[in-house]
Amino acid sequence: MKTEWTSRGTVSRPRSRIWAICTILMLATIPVAIHAQAYYGSIVGDVTDVSGAVVVGAKVVVTSNATDVSFNTVTSSIGAYSLAQLPVGTYTVTITAPNFKVFKVDGAEVHVSTDTTINGTLSPGATSQTVTVEATAIQVETASAEVGEVVTGEQTRELPLNGENFIGLTQLSPGVSPAASFDGEDKGLEGGVNFSVNGNPYTNNLFLVDGVNNNDVGSNRTILVYPSTEAIAEFKMIRNSFGAEYGQASGAIISITTKSGSNQIHGGFFYAGRNSALDANNFFNNELGVGKAKLRRNDYGYYGAGPVWKDHVFVWWNQEWNKEIRGSAYGACVPTAAESGGDFSAYGTASSDQCGG
Repeated sequence: MKTEWTSRGTVSRPRSRIWAICTILMLATIPVAIHAQAYYGSIVGDVTDVSGAVVVGAKVVVTSNATDVSFNTVTSSIGAYSLAQLPVGTYTVTITAPNFKVFKVDGAEVHVSTDTTINGTLSPGATSQTVTVEATAIQVETASAEVGEVVTGEQTRELPLNGENFIGLTQLSPGVSPAASFDGEDKGLEGGVNFSVNGNPYTNNLFLVDGVNNNDVGSNRTILVYPSTEAIAEFKMIRNSFGAEYGQASGAIISITTKSGSNQIHGGFFYAGRNSALDANNFFNNELGVGKAKLRRNDYGYYGAGPVWKDHVFVWWNQEWNKEIRGSAYGACVPTAAESGGDFSAYGTASSDQCGG
């Protein structure tokens, strides 16, 4: 038996190596799938001197205010620069060039699937001198022709939503019409993101979560993952003139980016609830002497975030529970006491049941 075990172990080694190689190849292809669609933002702009002449070779450094991670590039032969694939957040932009003062912009906001334009004007002087300006909070889109709106994480968290479902916020954009089967409360396959954008069929919308296709490919009328409102950094609803990086939709692209950790450790709990004890009965129930249908809705959870390796690796963790008890009033046509005893002489008269039997 011992010899047989050794022999089998020797024979299985090539298979083990093959499985190991296949596993490595599969893992290597994951980033390609994850980043198939654009969901990062970017900072673009032009660098000139005070006379309007372009500055070639100026160094541009963009630093995240949350993680202190920096990205850098240099201006091209026409004085332009572009830093793509930037996570959503607030950045500090620093532009330097020999014989010019340092140009610094604080509070540059990068949004999901959006180009933020930061133009720099360098003044002659020593590089030890710095000119600091504040970034413009509201910008006109000049880098692309796409039409869409960004819904911030603060709006997602603070605006009242039925069932704490972010889908309700998609209905605030122009050109959006919900279908009769639209369900902005339930989640998963029980929900329904059935809304038309600019007259297109409601199955022609594309939902992305961190760049990954989130549509149920069977029906294309539901989505698979409903990120918690606490976990959404922001989302953008692009309704027209999509960039070449998008596809699979003629209606709208709803690109969601989730939160990531930072160098700050923080966490918290959240709760939203509905209770029929706080509701009035409706007119028809009062007319028929029927009580209120029971409703108990509780949405609650927690989150935590922080650095795993400061300035390099960060974590965000979130869990949410959605629990509901909902009663419904039903009406039915039932026989009268006489009809139950076999007497149908009053059938169809005013004294019969109200179903017109």
